Amino acid sequence: MIKHLILFVFVLLSLASCEQNKTKEVKNDAVIFSQPEPYKAAVYSYDSLSIPQFFQAIADNHMADYMEFDSSYLFYCRTFKLDKDDSTNLKSYYTIKILHDLLTSKIPEDCSRGDILNIPYMWHWLDPNPRHEIRMVSTGQLLTEIGPPAEFKRYNSYADIDRTPFLYLSDLVQENPKYYSPSCDTFPTFGWCSEREMAFSALMRTLGFNAKVKAPGIHSWTEIILPMKTVQGKTVYFKTRIDNTYDVFDLEHEVDNVFISEWEHDLGNGTPRWYNRMAFSEGQARRLNACVIPLKAAERIETKLVNYINGSITEK
Repeated sequence: MIKHLILFVFVLLSLASCEQNKTKEVKNDAVIFSQPEPYKAAVYSYDSLSIPQFFQAIADNHMADYMEFDSSYLFYCRTFKLDKDDSTNLKSYYTIKILHDLLTSKIPEDCSRGDILNIPYMWHWLDPNPRHEIRMVSTGQLLTEIGPPAEFKRYNSYADIDRTPFLYLSDLVQENPKYYSPSCDTFPTFGWCSEREMAFSALMRTLGFNAKVKAPGIHSWTEIILPMKTVQGKTVYFKTRIDNTYDVFDLEHEVDNVFISEWEHDLGNGTPRWYNRMAFSEGQARRLNACVIPLKAAERIETKLVNYINGSITEK
């Protein structure tokens, strides 16, 4: 009887020891299997690229990163039955989306800027003109004290010129921010709605997109006729609205060949036609393609985009 009792106690102690060991193993497992590292976008370097080459490269490099937090592409694919895995769809959509995010402001108010780059909205042709308080960072000289370049000779000063695509974008990619004003601090380039859209449309056209400026009233935006593949493999076309003042990006609706033909021939009259003359200009395109971005400027833009991506993923 005593032997049986001793044996029973021994078994109980053994079982208890096993349970304790099992508990320790579970605890040890919890230590071993740690949480995965949070997603971080890689930082890329860019060397000796023209303005269009650089902006296409930056979009290509961060397309997959955008898909970690931006669900708009999948929304449009579901809505319009588009092939979400088609590489052309992905490249086209995210090239436009990323470049819009880089170049947009939020509202038509002085010093309004987007979430990534410091490109303030700046009113023009009113009194007092906020552009008349802008100075060159390098010299401290007011833009009103600087004569306009030869191509802008009909203007009173550098402060008064309409900022055409090459001027707008080449300023953006200088090594250091070029301008200062008491209201906006330092910034690389600036513009109101028409100047922002002339630059955006011209850039998109150098990248092969069918883009133009729309300005039916007092406001301007960009429209692109965007081809996309459906899940059945058919190519369809969308009128896409990109507003780089109000931060709007929208695949509005599918369009047919008749609409596209009329759309391509309607470049507006008067001032809107001049906007499109600048956006379509072969001379502007040549200058954009010939302008090589300094390494320091490329690093600045890349760093700001990566910080935005990582912050957006964290907030998701």
